[in-house]
Amino acid sequence: MRDDNAPRRKRAAAFLWVAIALGLVACAADPGARRTRRVMSEEDEIKLGAEAAQQVEQYMGLSGSPELNAYVDRIGQRLVKHSSRRHLVHEFHVVDMAEPNAFALPGGHIYVSRGLLAIMNSEDELAAVLGHEIGHVAGRHSAKQQTKSRGWIPVQILAGIGGAAASVVSPNLGAAVAGIGQLPASLVLASYSRKQEKEADRLGQQYAAAEGWDPAALSATMDALTREQELAGGRDPKQLSFFDTHPTTPERAREGREYASTLSVAPADRIAVDRTAFVNRLDGLVVGPSAKAGVFLDHRFVHPEMGFALTFPESWKYENGATAVVAYPESQSAVLGLQVVAEGDDPATVADEIATQVELLERSEGKKINGLRAVTANARIVQEGQELALSLTWIAKDGLIYQVLGATTSTRWAEYRSVFEATAASFRRPSKSELAEVQENHLRLVTATKGETLGEVAKRAQSQWSVEKVAAANAMSADERLAGGEAIKVSKREPYTPEP
Repeated sequence: MRDDNAPRRKRAAAFLWVAIALGLVACAADPGARRTRRVMSEEDEIKLGAEAAQQVEQYMGLSGSPELNAYVDRIGQRLVKHSSRRHLVHEFHVVDMAEPNAFALPGGHIYVSRGLLAIMNSEDELAAVLGHEIGHVAGRHSAKQQTKSRGWIPVQILAGIGGAAASVVSPNLGAAVAGIGQLPASLVLASYSRKQEKEADRLGQQYAAAEGWDPAALSATMDALTREQELAGGRDPKQLSFFDTHPTTPERAREGREYASTLSVAPADRIAVDRTAFVNRLDGLVVGPSAKAGVFLDHRFVHPEMGFALTFPESWKYENGATAVVAYPESQSAVLGLQVVAEGDDPATVADEIATQVELLERSEGKKINGLRAVTANARIVQEGQELALSLTWIAKDGLIYQVLGATTSTRWAEYRSVFEATAASFRRPSKSELAEVQENHLRLVTATKGETLGEVAKRAQSQWSVEKVAAANAMSADERLAGGEAIKVSKREPYTPEP
């Protein structure tokens, strides 16, 4: 959560547990110019792409050092020279997404996730993927999707509450309680056709070859993604992934290699001359969940960037969502949600607004929760013939209004009321000791010694990744004996340090 308006507080946009999926695209013959009249105007495409880029940055955020982002952009700008739509202003960024993915928005905004970078092992792979996305822009695939449906960009940001607020207590509870889980309606997933995927593959390979990168590296990236999926033992159904819009099959990888063999490759002119030089640029990259989105420390949720903490009931299930942190018991008979609902310093203004929609009961004024201004109230609503009881607390902190909401059926109100109120009363600024507990994993490089296995390297480095994960991330065999001197990527647990 970041704030564009002032450095004194962070953005009140959303909690950044998200999943984004979209197309890895390009094509055999660059179709940009001849298809322009069949879809939205280029002016509209650029405008909508810019709006979408703002939403991506708001709801996901960017990641990586300025140097890493500049490196990604430098590769992308070299590839853009070969696009039929090189007149568009293309931008390339590393997006704060743990899952391996890459995507392009209409008009030239292109993103590669930190999760995808972490499993790459050459500059050729990165160039092939970026070329692929440039081909997506050239092919105007997103614009064509808009002509088929109202969802005009290939993006969907999931609320990330794991079905809790949609199924706990009432099927529509999430819609009933002041917006938990709501996201911009303009962010819609668009899947691409098999033909568009093939076009995408080939354009990206053409661009890469023209700049001296290996066009067969696109297949290497597909192989890496397949290893990731196999290692995970199947995809998490709650999260969209690369595989939802990019069928990465052995056949597609094989076709990519065959097509690459037909291309003339310019003399090599790599920025990172070999694997070691490439992976050195990834050193320090966050892998896995990002602590700047907030973390759970047992049943405490601590957000180091926004400077707050909340203690949820022990033994409940917890999830950090895109727009709310949600907790619920095993029985799914209640739900607690925390979210930012407004900017301002007076929680009464939010309570007044809610009161125009729902009758507030037992409303308290002039209350303080751990030194912070607060208003509390209860409410009753009827949802699908069932009466729900709500506990509502609004708290002002650093120019933002937070809402803590508890909900259950009226018949269980007496059971959960004290739990809801105790949770809201725990909202506070985190202690120094709590902030010191916040950690996250970072990609680090370890130099192998002669004769070591990856397992021995991982153990020596105290890697958070399993041996199998280390092998997959380095595109190596788990049991091979190393020659010595190799830069091995591992995951290291480290204290959280805010980005400058």
